[in-house]
Amino acid sequence: YGTSTEVMSTLFALAAAHGSLLEAATRTSPVLRQVAQRLLWRRTALENGARFFCELDREIEVAPSGGAKGMGLFAKVDLAEGSVVGRYTGVEMGEDEFDASPSTGLYAMRTNGVVIDGEDPDRSNYCRFINHSVRRGDCQATQ
Repeated sequence: YGTSTEVMSTLFALAAAHGSLLEAATRTSPVLRQVAQRLLWRRTALENGARFFCELDREIEVAPSGGAKGMGLFAKVDLAEGSVVGRYTGVEMGEDEFDASPSTGLYAMRTNGVVIDGEDPDRSNYCRFINHSVRRGDCQATQ
């Protein structure tokens, strides 16, 4: 089938060729909208130098962080520089809307005036368990 980059490039070319169909489908189906968003996110990540996309339970896992800290996201193997852990998902809202919401803010990420609140497990993913370390940062957020 070729490399994953070649396969993704082919998928993106097909999506571009059928853009109006893809656009119409995303208006009518939330599932197709999510698939389209995921494809566009992967294309952007590849264009920005992503070399590898991690898969939950293969390269990364959600596990207890120890003590009273709750759960965290951990690498099961050494990850090469340029590996993509995942796309942070959740409810997207403006800063004012978020500040007025009942969210605890424990799973919120602010970026460019938008807040992605991953507090609701039904509307977020495993990336909500990425923990922050000022002293030993080994992961960075990118758009």
